[in-house]
Amino acid sequence: MQTVDALVVGAGLAGLSTARLLARQGLDVLVAERRRTLTTGIRTTGIFVRRTLDDFDLPDHLLGPGVRDVLLYPPSRRAPIRLTSDRDEYRVADMAGVYEHARHEAESAGAQVRLGARFRGVRAGVARFEGAEPVAARFVVGADGARSQVARDLGLDVNRRFLVGAELVHPVASGTTVPAFHCVLDPRIAPGYLGWVIDDGRHAHVGVAGRPDAMRAGVRHLLDAFAAGAPGRAGP
Repeated sequence: MQTVDALVVGAGLAGLSTARLLARQGLDVLVAERRRTLTTGIRTTGIFVRRTLDDFDLPDHLLGPGVRDVLLYPPSRRAPIRLTSDRDEYRVADMAGVYEHARHEAESAGAQVRLGARFRGVRAGVARFEGAEPVAARFVVGADGARSQVARDLGLDVNRRFLVGAELVHPVASGTTVPAFHCVLDPRIAPGYLGWVIDDGRHAHVGVAGRPDAMRAGVRHLLDAFAAGAPGRAGP
């Protein structure tokens, strides 16, 4: 059985960044991730807000141009309100590249990253996995998403109210538009949150998110309905 100081469950941006910071302090760190590759099965949007960009030091080549204009639309999609910042508020990231960079940084700091290890539970400091040997750890960090099994197993607080969403990503002709973030407030397609189109001059992200209990038609159906008439560059 492998023994480590800290076991981090989940190789998303939070998990890999945590592993890097712990390893830099001299701890023996292992990251366990159920996926076999970090470039597929990505479950987060690539839209980074300024605060996140301040918190995570990401290479500039993995980020699109800065977005300073936000347009807020009512359900009618007409007469939006434009908000303009004097600095970059959003940037769209290449998430596959971001994850690979974060993995490289964690491993360079001394952390181990084990892919294909599905977490099955922890008891008395021993974590068990499907597809990998058990691991004894002094500390276990749950970076395994909104429905964290680590939190449930350790009796920690768990998320009981959260949003679900989906988005489409289209390449666009470079340099044809000013980068802008279009936000639509419409409870018919995004109850409790919003629909969005963000075009940074390289890609257009078209998405919806909302309360899962109110999205009875299904998030993909609502996304398709929104994309058919979304503002901005919603087409392929």
